[in-house]
Amino acid sequence: MLFKDVCDIFYKIESTTKRLEKMDYFVELIRLTKEKGSAEDLKKICYIAIGRVFAEYENKELGIGPNLLIEAVKTIGINEKKLLNSIKETGDIGVAVEKLSSEIKQVSLFQTPPTLDDVYDTLKKISEIEGTNSQKKKIRHISSLLLKSSPIERRYLARLILEDMRIGMSVPTILSAFSVYFNIPKEKLEKIYAVVNDIGLIAEKLMLNVDIDKDEDLKLRIFRPIKPMLAQLISSIDDAIIEMGAPQFETKYDGARVQIHKKDENVKIYSRKLEDITNSIPEIVEEVKNMEEDNIIVEGECVAIDLKTGHPRPFQDILRRFRRKYDIDKMKEEINLRVYLFDILYYNESLIDLPLKERRKILENIIGTNDWERDKAKIENEIKSKKKIDISYKLTTDNLEKAMEFYKWSLNIGHEGIMIKNPNAPYTPGSRVRTMYKFKPTLESLDVVITRAKMGMGKRKDWYGSFEISVKDEEGNLYPIGHVGSGLTEEELGRLTEMIESIKINEIDGEAIVEPKIVLEVSYEEIQESDKYECGYALRFPRVVRIREDKSIDDINTLEDIKRIFAIQKGKGKNKK
Repeated sequence: MLFKDVCDIFYKIESTTKRLEKMDYFVELIRLTKEKGSAEDLKKICYIAIGRVFAEYENKELGIGPNLLIEAVKTIGINEKKLLNSIKETGDIGVAVEKLSSEIKQVSLFQTPPTLDDVYDTLKKISEIEGTNSQKKKIRHISSLLLKSSPIERRYLARLILEDMRIGMSVPTILSAFSVYFNIPKEKLEKIYAVVNDIGLIAEKLMLNVDIDKDEDLKLRIFRPIKPMLAQLISSIDDAIIEMGAPQFETKYDGARVQIHKKDENVKIYSRKLEDITNSIPEIVEEVKNMEEDNIIVEGECVAIDLKTGHPRPFQDILRRFRRKYDIDKMKEEINLRVYLFDILYYNESLIDLPLKERRKILENIIGTNDWERDKAKIENEIKSKKKIDISYKLTTDNLEKAMEFYKWSLNIGHEGIMIKNPNAPYTPGSRVRTMYKFKPTLESLDVVITRAKMGMGKRKDWYGSFEISVKDEEGNLYPIGHVGSGLTEEELGRLTEMIESIKINEIDGEAIVEPKIVLEVSYEEIQESDKYECGYALRFPRVVRIREDKSIDDINTLEDIKRIFAIQKGKGKNKK
């Protein structure tokens, strides 16, 4: 199947802003693949459409920055100055290369147009190139692909290399197209996707006409991590009790979420971004290996514990452990870790469809109990212990006074607040559900992504010091909601500057436009309605709480979250009056 056939339909998809039209064009692409290609081709097309070469759960990247791509484009005969001017003018390296294609003089009469396999397999090969002269080898492969391509192919090839297709396709839209073409309810496909986290695999299986209800590859599997279930904000504990009856309350830990997989004495630990962090936390791995139970997936929060007080250490200490690749034994002595497990997703079979109260019972049979009413003395005695794995502190009640007491106790031992969970709810991977809430003493902070950056002034003149921050809609489109610069140390500014330079796409009027990869947690005084931003809202006095290297763009807050918090905020304002 020719890459150009795919690109011609990508152009149609890019040319409309209407979601239903994008879906219809993707259905056209499925039909074309059925006619000219294979199930494997549709798998690759799905990855490429969302700007990937690897499955989502693999959390691998090509790792090719704009500078390397520009070097490759120069080698095929495009003038660097013209290229940079065109990028500045269009804000898009793909369009710039397409427009300047007439500059290329090296085209051979004997070159054949690239197939989909040529493009996909070459990019996978590039991702594996390491060692001496690796940059030159990567440039050579990219140049070869660009030379064989037509102008429209160069547009999408350049974007794919930077893993930013800009055609407005998202996993939900692709699932809608599958639903239409294969006549399967979208809700069923969404449920399968939540478990496999691999849009290409679903495409391949559908094209092969397998029974998706019975195919083992489409079920929860050890060592294939799934996206975590996410909580919503609630305005009061009382509201949660009214809604759920007798919720399960748990301490909300100030740590980093982890998903632990164990089978046949093999252990893998994944971060919430689905990164394999097994080698960074060997003491946790050893504790898991010592567990009698096998063939399990459990989920918890990894917390850095100060053994003198039993309170959590700063969140940054967790990231230091997760990022560490060398001298890990030394770091183990400096930063003591403990994982509080709060859910079990697999134990010889998938458990995610069971209600929480049953999953919790299974987990307690393995780890033990930390029931706050019954085990409070034991809990407080063990807070300063060197325990590496524990179970979350829990209270199940419909009594508001008891729930408030548990909430204040959780704050007193240094944690963020409480989680409030419906005991009858299943586990829904990758979704922000209305069966799990978080309640904290302050207005909810937001996870946002940096989309632009400006250099600072005065003492900050050598660093980027002001950052445009954005949230997303349900289709993954980004919407700016403010600019932030306060709350960062000089060390953090230096680190952000390095990170931004590595993902900078373009620069317009002294402002860097960057790939949306850096997530910040920000606090703010309030959310305001605003005509300044397309989303209709702006953050008043935002301040960076921390750089969230444990989170990806998939984890940032949505416009729905903004609207919900704004409504809660208005309600609180009325109560004050």
